[in-house]
Amino acid sequence: MCYYNLFRHTDRTELICAVPEVRPVPAFVTGPPWSFAGRVGDYPSGSSSFDHQSAEISVHFNGFYLFQLINASDIETWVGQSRKQHSNRDASICGKERSKETQPLGMAAG
Repeated sequence: MCYYNLFRHTDRTELICAVPEVRPVPAFVTGPPWSFAGRVGDYPSGSSSFDHQSAEISVHFNGFYLFQLINASDIETWVGQSRKQHSNRDASICGKERSKETQPLGMAAG
């Protein structure tokens, strides 16, 4: 189970930064114009439109997932679902723990 803390830009409400609970919050998000918007987790039914695959890839390289919502009200839906479905707080595990060593990038021949 992977939980993300969501931070919303106060001037551009469609701009969201998702940070796994097991990671430190990036310095650019720790103050204005960013504010905590809630928490989102994995849903067994797949009912959330939060893109966990993109988040995992971005977190691997950046430590966070910065994205723009098309529908700014989606975040309220995700946070509401998270409250309903995850009332018991499990240990946060976000993907496989990666070593601190640099991971080589695979290149596809084209």
